Formats: sequence, C-alpha cells, structure tokens
Amino acid sequence: MTDGQKKYPMPYFKVLRDLAIIIILSFVVYVIASRMNLAESAFQYVQKYETMQLDELFIVAIFLVVCLAIFAVRLWKELKHRTQECNSIENALENANTKLLLLNSITRQDVLNELTEISGDLDRTEQRPLITKVKAAINRIRRQIKFVKEYQDIGVNKPEWQNVADTITRARVGVDLGKVALDIDVRNVEIYADRLLEKAMYYMIDNALRHGGEKLTRIRFYDRKAENDFVLIYEDDGMGIPYDMKGHLFPKEYGHHTGYGLMLVKETLGVTGISIREIGIPGRGAKFEIHIPKGAYRRI
Repeated sequence: MTDGQKKYPMPYFKVLRDLAIIIILSFVVYVIASRMNLAESAFQYVQKYETMQLDELFIVAIFLVVCLAIFAVRLWKELKHRTQECNSIENALENANTKLLLLNSITRQDVLNELTEISGDLDRTEQRPLITKVKAAINRIRRQIKFVKEYQDIGVNKPEWQNVADTITRARVGVDLGKVALDIDVRNVEIYADRLLEKAMYYMIDNALRHGGEKLTRIRFYDRKAENDFVLIYEDDGMGIPYDMKGHLFPKEYGHHTGYGLMLVKETLGVTGISIREIGIPGRGAKFEIHIPKGAYRRI
C-alpha cells in the first residue's frame, strides 16, 4: 500500500467498534436513568401488562434507544457527507458551464465578425453569380450560429411559473402579423416551464407566418382538459404540413429554418416534461397539441 492510498477500516472492525460504542453508551444511559429513578416510573406499566421483569424491560429499552440514537447520528453524518459531495460537483459543473458559455460566446462573435468581413469583400468584386451564392451560404451560417446560441440557453436558468396568455402576448410583439389575426383563448393558467417559453411561442407564430402560405388568415391558441394533463392547442388555417414532412418537424438533422425553430420549441418545452405533437390535416392548416403533465400547470 502506497503512502498516497487511504486506509479504510475492515467491515468487521466497524461492527466491533459500533458494538463497543453501543455497550458503553448503554451503560452510561443506564447509570443516569437509575439515578433519575426512571425505573420507578416504568414499574406501573410493567405491572399492568406483566410481560417481562422490570430490569429486563429497562435494559432492552435503553439498548434500543442507544441503537436508535447511533443510527440517527450515522445517518445524519452520511447525509451531510453526500450533501457536501453534491455541492462540490454542482459548483464544479457550474464553473465549467460558465467557462464553456464564455468560450462559445467569444467564438460565435469571432465567426460573425469574419463573415461580415467576407461579405464586405464580396461587395467589391464583380462576379455577381458567385457573390449571390456565397452570400446565401453566409446567411445560412449566421442562422445556424443564432440557433446554437438559442439552443445553448435552453435549461441554463431555473424553470418558473409563467402565465400562458401573457407569454403568448409578449411573443406576438416580435413578429409582424400583417393581416393575420391572432386569438388567445387561454385564461387564468400558469405552466411551469423554461424561461425561453416566450421564445418557443414566438417560433410557433413565426413558423406559421413563414410557411402558412396565402391561405393563412388566423392563428389561434386555446386549451382543453384531458384526464391528468392540461393541453394547450395551437391551430392555424394555412397550408398545413404535408404528411411526408410530419416526421421531420423536430429532429435535429432537419436542416431548414422551420426545423431549427420547431426543434427549439420541443427542447424548451421538454425541460419540464412538456411534450408537443402535430396533428393537423394537410391543406386545412397546422395544429399542434402541447401536453402539460400534472404538477406542471395550475389555475390562478
């Protein structure tokens, strides 16, 4: 055994040690209890039930009390040790996460600065077809970097209770609805969700405006009760989602802006166990059901 290795007592040594502690403490408690005449107080109880002799009952009671006390102390020490370990791990993870967030932020900004410089250089060239192609690629990279930033923020902050109607109302401020009507038929309900819930609602509205087509005239949020869950429903009267695209709405490998937005919606909701699925009929509009489990919603 090297000097750097820790010596741990053998299991039988721990048993003998605990037994010795119990015997000593039992004797001490017995002496104290005898001097306090606790045996006299227990005598009437013994006479009533006549189950054992006073001395036997007294010794067994003392033994059990000491054992219980030692067990409680050991349990407290173990819980304290575990708590300290968890706190240390939590602090280490928090420090590592802070460093990674800072590194990602710096890297993203550097990449965006390089893209801006490249875009400026392209404006001074004369090969227009090539410029158009490269600028389109630059815009895609910028969207991907924006997505990485928003995806990184999911789950960083502690979830909180949020009023559904107020959240959707704030989300609509960030989009130009034009002639599209937005109805919010949800009242007096809060859900426990990630702080990016407003951004998730924004992406749902934005997704409809981008892909709903000329048919789109109305977006509606409403709710219904289903067994133990609370269901928030999004519905629009746009083009809807073709059946062959329904399976590609949320996977991470789906490489369109729609895929990014809806993926963020799903990941944001999933932080607190909320699920989402699309059940609309193509040609009649999109329809999403957001299932909030029991305990993650409340009436106010």
